[in-house]
Parts: sequence; C-alpha cells; structure tokens
Amino acid sequence: MDLVRKRAARDVALSFIVVNGLVFALSRGPAQRYGLHDLIGALFLVGALVSVRRLGEDDTHRFGITLGGVFPGAQGDARSLVRAVIEGVPLALRELAVALACAAVILPVYAFFWPYVNPVPIARRFALDAPHMREIATNLLAVALTEEMYFRGWVQTRVADALGVPRDAPARKELRRMAAPVLIASALFAITHVSVAVTAPRAAVFFPGLLFGALRVWRGGIGAAVFLHAISNVFEAWLEGR
Repeated sequence: MDLVRKRAARDVALSFIVVNGLVFALSRGPAQRYGLHDLIGALFLVGALVSVRRLGEDDTHRFGITLGGVFPGAQGDARSLVRAVIEGVPLALRELAVALACAAVILPVYAFFWPYVNPVPIARRFALDAPHMREIATNLLAVALTEEMYFRGWVQTRVADALGVPRDAPARKELRRMAAPVLIASALFAITHVSVAVTAPRAAVFFPGLLFGALRVWRGGIGAAVFLHAISNVFEAWLEGR
C-alpha cells in the first residue's frame, strides 16, 4: 500500500474512532440526562467538514457534500449563503424526485414484510401537524443530512481512496468499483448505531446503508441519499405507530 492509500486508511480510522467514541459518550445516561445526545447530529456534520478540510483539498465536490455550493471548498465561494441555497433548489428538487422514485419502489415491499418481524401497532396515524412536521425536519436536517455527510460523503469516499479506487472511473463501472467502499461504509454506519444500543434493528441499518451508498455513487453527491434516508426514517416511525 502506497503512502497516499495509507494516509487515507489512517484518516478514516482516526476519524471513525474519535466520532464513534463521542457518539458512544453522548448516548450514555449522564449525557442524555442533560440533553447532550441532541449534539450527535452536529458531531457528524462537524466530523465530515473538518475531516475534508484537514486534507487541504478544495474538494468538497469530490466528497459529494457541496450541496449546491452551500458547503464550498477551501477556496471559498463568492456567492452569499442565501444565494447559494436559492441556486441549489433545482438540484435539491431533482434529487428529491430520485429519492421519491426509489421510495415508491422499495418502501411498499419493506412494508409488506415488516409485520413478519415486528409487532403491528393497534393504530397508525400520520398528519401534517406540528409534532409530525418537527419530526420530519429533525429526520431531514439533524439525522439524514448529517449522517449522510459523514458516512456516504467523508467515510465512503476516503475508504475508496484507501482501496485505490480510481477517481475518474467511467460511470458504467463506478458502482462495481465502489462495491467494497459502499460495503465498508455501511458496516461502519451499522457499528455506530449498535454502539448507541445493541439491538437487531440498529444492526440492520447496514442494509439501507448499502442503498444510500449506491445512491451516492450513482448521483455523484449525497442529495438523493439524504432525502431517501429521511423518508425511510419517517416511514419507519409510521409503521411503528409513532
């Protein structure tokens, strides 16, 4: 393994150990009593951005986390944050459409098999009231966005660097070449969830992690993965009757 690949492997290992250690600490009783577990989302966000910037690369695009220019590279961006957000709306809508199309295919199948392994609630209710709107916003901004930035943005890309995956692979070969990074990032994604609580459902996030990782490769950024992640979390809550 050459020095570039060794550095990439070291970067992933160091970042994951630090972030996962902090996630573990914030999810324990004392931290939860003071509401510090709410900082876990910010931890993933900071972990991703700081890790990318430490490389000294003007390359947030390569890590799929520019989000239409909201998070520019080290060279900065002449646009204001407001203008960057507005200009990113068409891209966001396109990625949302992709996520909705994927959800329309996958979630009905998931819902069909769900009762075979989970208790069925007495009743299910979903309304666009304040509590549910708050839950949707939380899942999108504090959970899906931050986790996808870290695991599919930073970890998956840097694992690919460590494995020597070519950065300029043709699109038709990209998914095949990125299979191992997607698997490893999904495994680390599951390990982090299990470190919070050792349960089968938390370990099972490995499987949607594969889908999010494949979407990241296909779309070139994390947008569709973020939306599908949030949609899946909200749908899961509805299946559980919450």
